[in-house]
Amino acid sequence: MAKSIFYDNAVLMLELLGGKDNIKDIQHCATRLRFELNDDSKFDIEKIKKHPLFKGYKKQESQHQIIIGTGVVDKLFKQIKILIKDDSKSDDLKAEKKEPLWRKELSVKSNIFMISKRGMNSFASIFVPLIPVFIAGGMSLALKSLVSTFAKGSGFEKILDIIGGAILGSLPAFVGYTAAKKWGGNPFLGMAMGLVLISPGLLNSYATNTPVLLGFNLQATSSQIEEARKAAFEKYLADGGFTVPQSTDEYNDLLNKTVGTYYYIFGDFANNFFKINLIGYQAQIIPVLLVLAISVNIERLLKKITPNVIAIIVVPLVTVLVSSWLAFWIIGPLGQIIGNGLSIGLAGLFKYTNWNFIGFGGMVFAFFYPFLVITGLHQGFLPIETQLLVDTQLKYGHSFSFITPIACVSNIAQGSAAFMLIFFAKKNKEQITKASSSALGGFTGITEPAMFGINLQIKPLFISAAVGSAIGGWWLGMTHTVANSLGSASWIGLVQFDWTTEATKNYFASEGINSILQSVPMGAHISIAMLISIAATAGVSFGLLKTKWGKKSIENFLK
Repeated sequence: MAKSIFYDNAVLMLELLGGKDNIKDIQHCATRLRFELNDDSKFDIEKIKKHPLFKGYKKQESQHQIIIGTGVVDKLFKQIKILIKDDSKSDDLKAEKKEPLWRKELSVKSNIFMISKRGMNSFASIFVPLIPVFIAGGMSLALKSLVSTFAKGSGFEKILDIIGGAILGSLPAFVGYTAAKKWGGNPFLGMAMGLVLISPGLLNSYATNTPVLLGFNLQATSSQIEEARKAAFEKYLADGGFTVPQSTDEYNDLLNKTVGTYYYIFGDFANNFFKINLIGYQAQIIPVLLVLAISVNIERLLKKITPNVIAIIVVPLVTVLVSSWLAFWIIGPLGQIIGNGLSIGLAGLFKYTNWNFIGFGGMVFAFFYPFLVITGLHQGFLPIETQLLVDTQLKYGHSFSFITPIACVSNIAQGSAAFMLIFFAKKNKEQITKASSSALGGFTGITEPAMFGINLQIKPLFISAAVGSAIGGWWLGMTHTVANSLGSASWIGLVQFDWTTEATKNYFASEGINSILQSVPMGAHISIAMLISIAATAGVSFGLLKTKWGKKSIENFLK
């Protein structure tokens, strides 16, 4: 569509909304023009339906939503912003009008539903624009896993790893931009805060997941660091009842896998009260969202109190300085504590609640796993899984982890749910193609396109995926299925599971683990669990999409 056509349509839209003076707030999401008016009586929905770009209408509380379509609404929005003489801020969205958190006139159930709906809508607004990023980074890592199976150590594998790792490792920067944009801050300051959290000067937590991490003052010498690392490693071995490796190569290899290091600053003041650990937050979402919630409000306050003549310097500088200090001192560590605490609790749930024919822990863990993926809290499992693999390697000469199998059935369920859209897309070629590629991503271990692009927008599909994951997790729990390495949580990852039973039988006997079908190899168990997940997700999806809720969700998605 030519630019002049968007301009003409913007002029017409403003006229139908009662003129630019009638607009209290206007913004957009992936498909909809969202606005609030000073006088709703000037808004005539019947006239709006005659607008050339109109595809549907919805009202949510005091906000009107006109469905325009992906790739069109942003261009129309930009022209409207120019017309209302706000083009200098045409790339910034205003914060939505604040509604009361709790309405006394509504029931408790209605209030809880309203709050949950707002939270999901806000979250979707932050992540929907990032779908292309997830596809580029995620599919690169999926291809890397596939290539490594046939050509490990090749140059092509390395370049795919660089691309995927760089994009997904930089996730806080992308989330910082969209979160600030959604919450009314400067999106470029939001991006800056995300980049601060993943600075090269920080320990890369995305790539470093050792069971023991030692902190050192910036002034510590290399000899002091090495001596402390060896002492911590040997204590770790003694506490776990492991023997010290005799081979120098094996000793150094396990030392590097077990003990990592980082630096800290301000540890000499006020009894460590102001101590800041120089550890990054690569691929983590909760810390950056918490930081942006503070940063946006600091920026907003500074704009109100700072004289215009110095605002251009003071606002961005003070916002970043104060937000960065709080991020490294309090907010970031709090986000990690939330993630790690949840991870440890679920790990204990899985280990102690699975018995013969009762896979309760696996079922619960697998049901909640996709909800953890939404927030990025599943990244908290990386150090736990690494520790499991190292501990079992030291104790049994073979590595075991129950976390990767749970991720497998969850990823497969997300892909299966997205695939079900094909049968309800009403011959919409664009959505059928999107569903096919998203399903392929899920089956190869990358769920972001399926989860954020389809399933979270068609909520019956997301619930179906969680249920399908839970049923697959039930099989994993009662068989206590374990992987023996990290890798792709998908069909590609079958190479991460044993296809013999000797090592797992010894592990189960030593740990006193009750599980059925111990004569069946882990590779077969995970295959069965993923097939169960596919079948269960497809069945539940088909049933839910036939309900009134499902039909309405599909209808809204396809508009």
